[in-house]
Amino acid sequence: MNKKQLVPLLFIGILLLAGVAAWQGVLRGGKEAASSIAGVVTIDPALASKVAPTDVLFVIVKRPSGPPRPLAAVRIDHPKFPQPFEVTNADVMLQGSELKGVVSIIARLDKDGNAGPAQPGDIEGEYAKNPTMVGAKNVEIVLNTVK
Repeated sequence: MNKKQLVPLLFIGILLLAGVAAWQGVLRGGKEAASSIAGVVTIDPALASKVAPTDVLFVIVKRPSGPPRPLAAVRIDHPKFPQPFEVTNADVMLQGSELKGVVSIIARLDKDGNAGPAQPGDIEGEYAKNPTMVGAKNVEIVLNTVK
């Protein structure tokens, strides 16, 4: 192989290496942002009087199909509305699972503070654009349904 043939191959090799390095940077630097969901939970003004200081807000991420158990959840004690939230891979419930793909997001203002199915008196709401993709930002959930 002569020099004229080697130069284009070296150039292509350098481009490939640069592309791999850039992709790894995206994976490392952007993975947390891409593996999270962020937004704000508000409460319907007609239900605002039902909020007690002992209530706990859960933001729950589930798969739209499959088992009903949550994929991830965030617990917020003493929420103040509008309440910002972020769900990340650190909030995944089942070890070995990842926050990725298509999901549905709900929020529950829980009266007894115990995680689990909604109980009478709990107030729920869901993201109007469910199902959505992990990585969604500016997710707005209105608590508007009393269980």
